[in-house]
Amino acid sequence: MAMKRRDVLQGLGAGAAIGLVGLPARGATARSPLLGPPNRQWVVSEAEALAWHRYKDDKGPALTGNESWHSFLEFLEARLKQFGCADVHRSPWTFKRMISSVWPDASKWGLVSNGRPIRVANFGANCGTTGPGGVSAPLVLWDPDAKPDVTGKIVVYRPVPRADVREAFSGSDYEYSTPFDSWPVEGKPVPQSQDGTHSISDVVWDDMTASATFVAAMRDRKPAGIIFAMNLNRAATEGLYTFPVPALYDFPSVYVDRLVGDTIIADARNGAIATIRVEGTLVDSEAYQLIAYLPGRDYGTDRDQQIQLRTHTDGPSISQDDGALGLLGVVNYMSRIPRADRPRTLMIELDCRHFMPGAERAWAKEDYFEKNPQARDKIVAMVAMEHLGQIEYVFDGDAIKPSGRSLPTWVYATTNRGMIDEALKAARDNKVRSCVIRSPGRPGMHGMSQGPWYGMGSGARYLGIPGYGVQGDLGAYWAHSGRIDRFDPRSFRRQVAMFCQLTGFLMASDLTRLQAPKVDRSAEPMPPALKQ
Repeated sequence: MAMKRRDVLQGLGAGAAIGLVGLPARGATARSPLLGPPNRQWVVSEAEALAWHRYKDDKGPALTGNESWHSFLEFLEARLKQFGCADVHRSPWTFKRMISSVWPDASKWGLVSNGRPIRVANFGANCGTTGPGGVSAPLVLWDPDAKPDVTGKIVVYRPVPRADVREAFSGSDYEYSTPFDSWPVEGKPVPQSQDGTHSISDVVWDDMTASATFVAAMRDRKPAGIIFAMNLNRAATEGLYTFPVPALYDFPSVYVDRLVGDTIIADARNGAIATIRVEGTLVDSEAYQLIAYLPGRDYGTDRDQQIQLRTHTDGPSISQDDGALGLLGVVNYMSRIPRADRPRTLMIELDCRHFMPGAERAWAKEDYFEKNPQARDKIVAMVAMEHLGQIEYVFDGDAIKPSGRSLPTWVYATTNRGMIDEALKAARDNKVRSCVIRSPGRPGMHGMSQGPWYGMGSGARYLGIPGYGVQGDLGAYWAHSGRIDRFDPRSFRRQVAMFCQLTGFLMASDLTRLQAPKVDRSAEPMPPALKQ
């Protein structure tokens, strides 16, 4: 949905009128250091944010169970303890993980079509494996209207664009939006509509989720393999990771870009033979959720109330999983406030199931709160962070390049006017550009649907407690190619500062004034992109 100039001005005008909407919690005062704009000297600096991300990036993508992930979690655990967290502990289990060479190392995967070696962008997450010789079979082009018999054949699949999928994410209505600004130098004129630069996010989100849906459709059809002939250029396909993440399946799959895909499609139409190769092994690995508490004044007593901070710690790129570093910034900030002045405790839950085989739904019994249901008893609000410090990209031939405009920051708030208005105030106080604030379940600024709530903060709605969530738009960050050179420490710091302010607001306010109706999870439709 295009954001018109009057909408920008309306959003700015509304923000100017916003005051402190939540009365102070018991023992807090209007002068509490938890309320209002954060102390900038306490917010993680750009240099420190960059150092944290360099440490994370050093060992490559942090996927649950691999060396990079274990290093990342050990870093987080050490810092949480350093910042004064108590009762830091792990909730572990073991699982089977498929390993192969990791992009850009293509030594363990490849493709030959009609006798020609073919450049492959990545293999499909959790796909079946082959020996060194691969699997050879006739190619067959998938036709969704006249579905062919794929048994024993290598299926070539080109995603068909689905307008409803991306519309539900970026085209939905919203409550407010701060102005889009130029990047990296601020102050230059830039388009003010949400889709004003034709960001790669639209096509990547649609294509990637379509490939995951296709895996689900092929599980019982027994193909010899799948070639995903994406609608993406070379740079956007390099290292692309499947999402939503499928459970382990028993046939190999690979990704190729648009131009390579055109060649494969032509081969399939001519009945060519292809050989697909994905060498790999299944290994036993440890997964765990990391739990910690930054004590408030009543921690350890029956009076204690807790704000749950949550994110996932696994992902294919520099910032898909850096919400944990964002929350680390929030905990660091709050640790500078004396415990006696913290009316509520922060309960930190760092999950690890987002990119595990089958994702959260496959590991529901391992969820910390399933194992420890009493842990929810004291939780009165929720904050979630994902996908921070990102840059907006557009296609540029075979490459991608920054658009020259700040990437959208999506902020979600539960359906309470005070919660929504405070989100805009925090975005403006901390100069968060292109911040689109949504509250699904209410009509938006234009009287239309605000779409589904994407991200981990949606759990607040099902618990009937106040909640916020933040995430960046993700076009260039679904792939192993999204490394430290695509990280923007300036926007990361501003996003963290915004959520220091919102976390402080929830810690120190009278939450009875910020409640919203509880949402029945079973009655909510699945977002179209996530259906499998």
